[in-house]
Amino acid sequence: MSQDKDPYIVDYFVFARAEGDAPVRWVASGRRTHAVGLIPLNKLKHHGIPWESREVEKHALRMLSACSRVVRINSQPHSLFFGFRGINWQFRYTPDILAHVHPSFVEELLEGRPLYEAVAEPYHGEIAFEDAVSVLFEMKATLDTSLDDQSNKTKMDAVEAIYAHVDQPFLVLTERPHICKDLLSVITHLEAGARDRIGDLERSRCLFAFGREKCLTYRTLSEALGGQPKGERLVKALHLKQFLSIDLRRGLVPNAPVWLRQQTEIGRDV
Repeated sequence: MSQDKDPYIVDYFVFARAEGDAPVRWVASGRRTHAVGLIPLNKLKHHGIPWESREVEKHALRMLSACSRVVRINSQPHSLFFGFRGINWQFRYTPDILAHVHPSFVEELLEGRPLYEAVAEPYHGEIAFEDAVSVLFEMKATLDTSLDDQSNKTKMDAVEAIYAHVDQPFLVLTERPHICKDLLSVITHLEAGARDRIGDLERSRCLFAFGREKCLTYRTLSEALGGQPKGERLVKALHLKQFLSIDLRRGLVPNAPVWLRQQTEIGRDV
């Protein structure tokens, strides 16, 4: 994994995971003995998962939860333990977020597209979990001083080399340009329906409203499902439950396209 010119050579590495895909740690930093906060996400069955940074990691979790190309999310998914040859010290690294996503999502981020733009993009296909790919995120605040720390940079270079060695996509994303306040405002409105119960009746009403169409405007569908606020709330809930996909690029405007995803399996909740 290392070339001869590298000053450090990774001698070994091992991954440690918790049972049942639970977060591997709840300590937010060396100064705390508990997580900063918990956030329930529809893409983890509404279980509360820990976040460390209100302005970066928590926002990224909310954005990913609203994305039509994301199947599942977890925070603090595993710990990576590794050592350098000739150094009698074991290092530990825990990524912030693990997401299972459509392959196109990873490709766009690797090409440099901001996270918020990729999140806002609609997707009207169905994504089976076995067809999704996993991607790890390390989220950094714009003013994070560790970005300029040489020892931390050496550690992160080793971490990136290890993930590349095991063919695991890994991205270090900074607050700017990847976190967008405007999109977060839209997601706040979406989250009004995040924990609404969606069953066969709600899905059937939605299918009836679409008829033979695959795409309707946000206003048209909301009015067909009961108007404001009931109909709009139902559209938001169906988006977060992955039955619909709202084009979020211009926000929840009346003429925003809403796609019926290629999914007719009634009775399945997510």
